[in-house]
Amino acid sequence: MTETKNRTKSALVILAVGLALNIALGIAKLAVGILANSSAVSSDALNNISDSAVSIVTIIATALAARAADHDHPFGHGRYEYIATFILGAVIVAVGAEAFIGGVKRAVQPEQVAFDIAVWVILGVSIGVKCFMFGFYSVHGRRVKSDTIKAAAVDSASDAAVTSLVLVCAVIERMTGAHIDGYASIAVAIVIVVFGVRILKSTVSRLLGERPDAELYDLVMNILTSDSRVMSVHDLIINDYGAAKKIAEADAVFPSGMAFVEVHAVCDALERKVLEATGVRLCIHADPYVEGDERLDGIRSGVDSVIGVFGATAHDISIDDECRKVTLDIKLPDDKVPSNEIKAQIEAIIHTVVPQYAVEICIDYI
Repeated sequence: MTETKNRTKSALVILAVGLALNIALGIAKLAVGILANSSAVSSDALNNISDSAVSIVTIIATALAARAADHDHPFGHGRYEYIATFILGAVIVAVGAEAFIGGVKRAVQPEQVAFDIAVWVILGVSIGVKCFMFGFYSVHGRRVKSDTIKAAAVDSASDAAVTSLVLVCAVIERMTGAHIDGYASIAVAIVIVVFGVRILKSTVSRLLGERPDAELYDLVMNILTSDSRVMSVHDLIINDYGAAKKIAEADAVFPSGMAFVEVHAVCDALERKVLEATGVRLCIHADPYVEGDERLDGIRSGVDSVIGVFGATAHDISIDDECRKVTLDIKLPDDKVPSNEIKAQIEAIIHTVVPQYAVEICIDYI
């Protein structure tokens, strides 16, 4: 709990620093853009102002997400951050659309831009500040393991690139007299829209439920399989309830002759080990591996020979003599594997071992 509080406190301080810098940049750019009659600078100011809005809502969401679980929300409030981010993504897209419309109008009816020293200074300062923020967010994002702060680092890098584009366009206009201010504004707007769409896509993916981080998945699997008494592990599911709230479940296979008390002790020990190493709250379901059954051994051997060439694996193979049915799960590496073909071959193999039995095959990708 203390570690979570410290992480939240650090994240809030980091985001607050970013908020202050974005507000200062936004106000300065907007003032210079209006005084210099520069649509590109004004549009870039809108980007900073939208970043400030993102920072404010993110700070609020981070604070709310840190609230402890309660009776109505037993898995905590971590998804506040995702919901708030979705709303912000929509706002950013709207801001970008408005800037795009303004840029088009300026491109169609260009106006003389007064390039005084303030324009050059504010653009140069902006690039420097955004580069600093990129480094600041990157270092601290890795330290506190915050995807939100890491995303802010990417946003800062994008802003630095966008402002550099504006500065280049300003130099070209200064040297050639070509009115490209409106086109630069359109370019800035497109970047804002792209950034907003990416936020929406990423947030929707998380809310729908996406594959867990590969590094985290491998770490949990390595811990579970580190105990020699665990024969194999499958169906590891990691549910995301926020950046610091992950709840998982997994099936661990043990010899059927192993004492229940010992199995329970192993599961408890592994659950604690995973929690200490990753912060993930894990619940392990123990599966028995029945040895010495000729029919099961025959089915396992035949199934493995079929699916092995596809990189697939089988688990939970069981024979129900009362219902005259064989059930098993097949894990496929991706959706390109011909699942129907595999099912047909498996059914043929099973029927050579237990004729007249129904076959129920569940395909999963977990």
